[in-house]
Amino acid sequence: MSERISGWVRALAIALVMMAVCASALADSIEVQLNTSATVYSSLSSSAKSVKAPKGLQVSLRACSKGWARIVYKGKTGYIRLKYLDRLDPLKTYISKSTTVYKDASASRTLTTVSAGTQVYALGTEGGYVRITDKGRSWKGYVRSGVLSTDKPAAKGASVPAKLQATAEGAKASKIEKTIFVAQALVGTPCADDPNPPKSFDCAGYTAYCYGKAWKDVLKSGVKGQGYDERFKRVDSVGRLKRGDLVCFNTVDDKDLCDHVGIYLGRGYFLHASSVAKKVIVSQLKSGYYNRVFSWGLRIFS
Repeated sequence: MSERISGWVRALAIALVMMAVCASALADSIEVQLNTSATVYSSLSSSAKSVKAPKGLQVSLRACSKGWARIVYKGKTGYIRLKYLDRLDPLKTYISKSTTVYKDASASRTLTTVSAGTQVYALGTEGGYVRITDKGRSWKGYVRSGVLSTDKPAAKGASVPAKLQATAEGAKASKIEKTIFVAQALVGTPCADDPNPPKSFDCAGYTAYCYGKAWKDVLKSGVKGQGYDERFKRVDSVGRLKRGDLVCFNTVDDKDLCDHVGIYLGRGYFLHASSVAKKVIVSQLKSGYYNRVFSWGLRIFS
């Protein structure tokens, strides 16, 4: 199972939230429960040992990829289809435009129609659909992921300043999470000396591309241009890094303290285009090789 580190993003559109969760491993586990009786496998194999788990069983979701979830129950790990899991703490969202709610994850059977601005709660995901419910959980249905937003729509007739109102912290968080979302979506993309974003990257091309999606041209080109950029606050300790920081490494010798860069995910992990793995990967920073060759971080969003 391909694993990446992520949380449930609250500052971005719910479509991005669901995509990030389906393609990632999680920095924080999510408490979920089975929405039906389902088979749990000991590994990702049709021939693996399996048990039948009852509806309502509460487990911890630790990672998910391609419709499968890795769960933990009383210290034991298993694998189950993601569609069989519902969040214990449904995520509050809003319908961004009038849309149809379906009885299942397809457009074949209509349940109801909801208007723009309706508050609903996201429970889980299945394919390109999000499973939702109302506040009282009196019904459950599916909508296409693109019609949900975590932002409450502005009232009709509101002035432009009111619609655009946001705190500086909120705007910063949104940029960080957009950068992380773009970075995670590219895990597995080839690493090449002659990069062609987004089909291939070198390490600096990867970071420039990801940060650039949240803040156009924020980074300079090349490893040195990025790592030695004095516009940003330097973070000298791994323990002081924050999610979204640019991380810099000395992987060759002591003459050049920055010859490799990546994006810090939080909880001791970072994303980077690795010339060794020849693709974009997630690596551990809190210990091991990259901890030893860590030079500094840069606070891009401050």
